Amino acid sequence: MTTGLLAGCASDPAANESGPSPSGSNGIPTSVPGGGSTPTGGTPTGGTPTGGTPTGSAGESDPQAASTGVNGAAPEASAPGGKTKAAASAPAQLQMPTIGFDKAVTKLGLNAKGEINPPAGVVQWYDKSVSPGQPGISVIAGHVLYNGPDVFYKLDDLNAGDVVTVTYGSGAKKKFRVYAEEAISKKDLQKDPRVWGSSATPVLALITCDSASRVVNNRHTDNYVVWAKPI
Repeated sequence: MTTGLLAGCASDPAANESGPSPSGSNGIPTSVPGGGSTPTGGTPTGGTPTGGTPTGSAGESDPQAASTGVNGAAPEASAPGGKTKAAASAPAQLQMPTIGFDKAVTKLGLNAKGEINPPAGVVQWYDKSVSPGQPGISVIAGHVLYNGPDVFYKLDDLNAGDVVTVTYGSGAKKKFRVYAEEAISKKDLQKDPRVWGSSATPVLALITCDSASRVVNNRHTDNYVVWAKPI
């Protein structure tokens, strides 16, 4: 499905940006590039991320909103077969020990502009995606910059093999292992099936802006995505 991702993060201390959002109406994309699912390696259809790791964090700015870096209307992430799967238990806490990260997770949808754009200091679980660990692709987003470093400022320091732990509202925990990271243009990310497509196996996609990318109108042109699968 087509998605608009984090619109941007504030690269200017006086400005904020909006996050990524899939394109479409009411969070449903108008088209899904590449269908089906890939059962092996927890990799969604549409190809395997290259694993290239940009040097910066995502960050863009809009005088009115800060963001994780996803623009547009966000499509519903799908379980295998294209059906949206309800989360069994929502994620409540996200931990990434190798970068000293331990933050609460907030369930949120799209803003009025159809963007994934959490408030400053908030880690957002996109509520139209599956809960982490369920078959399908779970999307969690946060700003890299919002009038200064924000929640995902060090996201690009994660490397393949690093562990990510999700704690659910029920108190249960699940560990994921990073297998790929990539900087992707915001335009391409809106229709990237590795984030907005379906997967027969659980995939966790962490998204922010890529602060190493070009800045146009106070917004970075790229997003930064980290993919992980259950251990």
